[in-house]
Amino acid sequence: MYTTLFIDIDNTLLDFDVCARIAITEGLKRYGYQYHDYYFDVFRKHNDGFWRQIEAGTMTREDLRYVRWNTVFGEIGLTGIDGADFEDRFHLTLEYLAEAVDGAPELIEYLSKKYTLCAASNGPYGQQKYRLEKAGMLKYFSHLFISEKAGAEKPSKEFFDYCFSFLDGIKKDDVLFIGDSLSADIAGGRNYGIKTLWYNHGKFEIPNEKTWDYYVDKLSDITKIL
Repeated sequence: MYTTLFIDIDNTLLDFDVCARIAITEGLKRYGYQYHDYYFDVFRKHNDGFWRQIEAGTMTREDLRYVRWNTVFGEIGLTGIDGADFEDRFHLTLEYLAEAVDGAPELIEYLSKKYTLCAASNGPYGQQKYRLEKAGMLKYFSHLFISEKAGAEKPSKEFFDYCFSFLDGIKKDDVLFIGDSLSADIAGGRNYGIKTLWYNHGKFEIPNEKTWDYYVDKLSDITKIL
């Protein structure tokens, strides 16, 4: 049925949450602060909201640089931290971190024998490519569709138009999108007319309205579907 898989990177193949915790810890050390677990909860709450705004086109990446950490540290009560400087250091640290989600390398190797694999991710192209390579997964992908090069973010139609411009002869019915984000991956795929598989990486409460075609909360369960 499917010949081609679009696969998200962060919190689908690479554990962004683990990497972000490390990057936050290292960044705080530079300012003389110690990391505490609840800091990440505050970060995730605001980060998810900001990325939904970016996906909707109401915020830019440049805006994010100036508001993300100032907002997070403002709520926590940490003072004396330059939010834009912390953002830059956060990205520099994150660029070299590539902690695979449990089962991701094995899954990608399995899927690569049956399908054409295309990474489909928001983020900087060089960073995402390097992280996949460091995790040993880059070699399995035929295409890297990254928003920086696409000039558009998931879930926009323009992002998916960019992806399909590289796939001669491939129809929407041939493609399945695998991702963890309901707003970027699942909504983006559904709105574009391709089937989706929601990997509930964060073990979030399942919405009443089903917007996905397949569901797993363990990557290994994907082999029972594909």
